[in-house]
Amino acid sequence: MTVTSYTHYLRDLKKIIDRIRDRPFEFDGADVQLALCKNGFGYRCRDRVEHGQLFSEHHMGPLDICDWQPDLEQLGRAEIDQFFELPEVFAYSDRALRPEKNPLSVAHWDATIGIVEIEVRERSVPGRRQRMLFAGFTDPIHAEFFLAVERDLIVQDHQPGTQLYEWQEVVRDEEASPAMSALSKKLRSAISRASNSTWSKSA
Repeated sequence: MTVTSYTHYLRDLKKIIDRIRDRPFEFDGADVQLALCKNGFGYRCRDRVEHGQLFSEHHMGPLDICDWQPDLEQLGRAEIDQFFELPEVFAYSDRALRPEKNPLSVAHWDATIGIVEIEVRERSVPGRRQRMLFAGFTDPIHAEFFLAVERDLIVQDHQPGTQLYEWQEVVRDEEASPAMSALSKKLRSAISRASNSTWSKSA
């Protein structure tokens, strides 16, 4: 099977996110949750639309602490926007969430790891949601090395998962935040442990 590139998919997600932020009154409801880690530092933001109004939260902090601080000046916004512009992007499948295969236990200093979960309810249109765990790279050399090492954990031929999946219709009213929160915490704690191990070995 062929490894699926998610570069254009991520670009399309950014267009949807921008529309939610710029024109919240066009939606009956929306929930956008992003968690990003890059070079040992993390950023998290959430945009919610309720009754046509947008509510936003931003946090940031080192991956070696549990409680990130509010990002009142939205300094992480630029980092998150850059993530959506990376030229080489792939997505992890459900196989990556098994404990023995968990990619979050490895410190990817050459990659940006991002969780993007979105649920939207537009007027007169069925609600839909997607939840994806991406790995983005600035150049094809690092991307090719990544694929050689973790090919069996990467989405191939757009095959959907049950925990990580592309757009699908919402068939019942479920809270998206618990799953996102669990993945976000796993992202921080696992990479924190890996980075500490890496530094101790190099000392």
